[in-house]
Amino acid sequence: MHALLLIIGLCLCLLFSCVLYARDVSPIVLSKTFNGVMESPAYWVSEKYDGIRCYWDGQALYTRNGHLIHAPKWFIEGLPTQPLDGELWAGRGGYQTVSKIVLDHTPDDRQWRKIQYQVFDLPQSKAPFEQRQRTLQTLVKKTNLPHVNWVKQTRIQSLSAINAALDDVVSLGGEGLILRPQNSLYEIGRSQTMLKLKVRQDSEARVVAYQAGRGKYENMMGAVWVELTNGKMFKIGSGFSDQERKDPPPIGSEITFSHEGFTEKGLPRFATYERLKVQE
Repeated sequence: MHALLLIIGLCLCLLFSCVLYARDVSPIVLSKTFNGVMESPAYWVSEKYDGIRCYWDGQALYTRNGHLIHAPKWFIEGLPTQPLDGELWAGRGGYQTVSKIVLDHTPDDRQWRKIQYQVFDLPQSKAPFEQRQRTLQTLVKKTNLPHVNWVKQTRIQSLSAINAALDDVVSLGGEGLILRPQNSLYEIGRSQTMLKLKVRQDSEARVVAYQAGRGKYENMMGAVWVELTNGKMFKIGSGFSDQERKDPPPIGSEITFSHEGFTEKGLPRFATYERLKVQE
């Protein structure tokens, strides 16, 4: 009995230390949603890439949760020893493609040729944003790697111009924008120094039940009932392909859905299924 308890204790310690390691591996800034209020005289604006957030620690690539990304040797050769913050990207609308490729523990060399590393910050620099970008642009240029790109930043001084930039990106199939206040420092964790702006917001929920389909969806799933973290439940019936209706997200799984804000009752408005939540 004592031996069993000792084994369980050791396993728990190992699990806990792995969690701590994952948290410590990727000390990056995480975005908050832009509330439409210009709290900085100007923002540096760039496209929000729909990919896998990627932290380079000088030796290897990690997801934002600290999990090792098994990239081919050629992909990381030539990257600087200085840590980088960016996104692994496979083009607009390519989230499913990039997640399948970069989260595979056995890298497919041919598939990795589709991936770009869009680099947008220096996480260990104490310099203000503008100086960090000048340094970063020089670093990326020196790598001379075709799959590594510096993310262009545009200084915008009005809300109307920001909204116009959002419309331009969305019209091209982009997801949205990232706003960085001028002269801002790099802050680890959720921070007002990195704001996201999208036409539709993404949220997550847990699948709790199915609703049968009717008409053309007879004998298929018509909608899923889901539960938010606050306990509120609602159903999502749009965004599913015919194949996903035949083989819907499993009960108990977590999904990502998009919506346009919330109703007065606190339920997502115009919720649309996007995908199964990927464990990065």
